[in-house]
Amino acid sequence: MGDSERYTAYCGLFCRDCIPSTTKLFELTDELRQLLERLGFEHYAALKSRRMPNLKGYSTFAQVLGEIPSLRCEAPCREGGGNPQCRVRQCAVEKGHRGCWECSQFVSCELLQPLRDFHGDNINHNLGMIQQHGTARWIAHRAKHYPWL
Repeated sequence: MGDSERYTAYCGLFCRDCIPSTTKLFELTDELRQLLERLGFEHYAALKSRRMPNLKGYSTFAQVLGEIPSLRCEAPCREGGGNPQCRVRQCAVEKGHRGCWECSQFVSCELLQPLRDFHGDNINHNLGMIQQHGTARWIAHRAKHYPWL
């Protein structure tokens, strides 16, 4: 199985486009968190916040920074990554499909609606591209993963 097929999720997204699969993000987050702890930056921020009011929000920043590692996805969807309770994956597997593109109902599938709400019509576009080009060649025709990029 090639990378294109390996990283094609059941829903028609490409796993490598997803933020939780961005290894560099998690490496840098961990490095920054460790450096800030080593420097005792929370104390520095508390003192500096007297003249720089935005530093009063440092504790919130530190909480967010600490939460980022929980977003990490260790493996592609096909290898058990992503949400272990993913209903889309469960449905495709139960139907014996390699992905939603093999289902005649994907355009109106309610299981895909939360993904459409987040990714827009890119889900249906991608599934159509997979149907047209196959899992080995569709990624050059994929829609953007996130609406803000």
